[in-house]
Amino acid sequence: MSQRGSSPKDGPLLRQAEAPNARSHDAYAYLLTELLEGELQPNDWLSVVDIASTLNCSRVPVMEAIKRLAADGFLTILPQVGCRVAVPDPNEVLDFFAFFAAAEGCVTRLAAARRTKDDLNKFRVTCMELDRILKNAGGPAAHDPAYRRANLVFHTAIHQMARAPMVSRIAASLWNRSDFYIKVAFGSLHFTQRVRRAHLAIRRAIIGADAGAAEAAVEGHLRAVGDAISQRLITARAESNVD
Repeated sequence: MSQRGSSPKDGPLLRQAEAPNARSHDAYAYLLTELLEGELQPNDWLSVVDIASTLNCSRVPVMEAIKRLAADGFLTILPQVGCRVAVPDPNEVLDFFAFFAAAEGCVTRLAAARRTKDDLNKFRVTCMELDRILKNAGGPAAHDPAYRRANLVFHTAIHQMARAPMVSRIAASLWNRSDFYIKVAFGSLHFTQRVRRAHLAIRRAIIGADAGAAEAAVEGHLRAVGDAISQRLITARAESNVD
């Protein structure tokens, strides 16, 4: 596994020596990044000893991090056996993206309805910067994390314009699970032409204050992502059974 440090979603970690869970937080951030951007794949076994050695810590914070990730659905703990990366179920993926689409659609609708002139100025600057970053990002085979990070910046900007903290927290809590499913199915997030068209539709709807169109664009996009992931998982399962 690579040594990337903290998840880009978390930002810089606050290393407070007096906080008893600081090392556990470090371990959680490290493993989450490996799951979302690293080499870990479904059914891969995790070595607590190796992870503790990599992070230069005891096994306790690593085990605490693993328990959190298992509770989040990323890992599966087998008592007296070990821990491995979870294998997503195609039907659960469809259910998840139906819920995710509704949650993100709600936030985006609010953003389109509530955004101010100042919001739009900042949003346009953010979109221009993201376009510049994505123009220089690697191709599909590169598994470039720039796409995932740019996607987080894009949706974070939308959430800020929505001015709905409680709803935003619920929707944003689902981002990592979405990225995990995408990585399992496709290796990493990549902005295909379909994704780029969806993002452009979302931008235009927000800028045009068309709340209905903004919500529809997000929901349609995320449901399509869920359908594609589910189908890829079904295909992979069938091929595995044949082998």
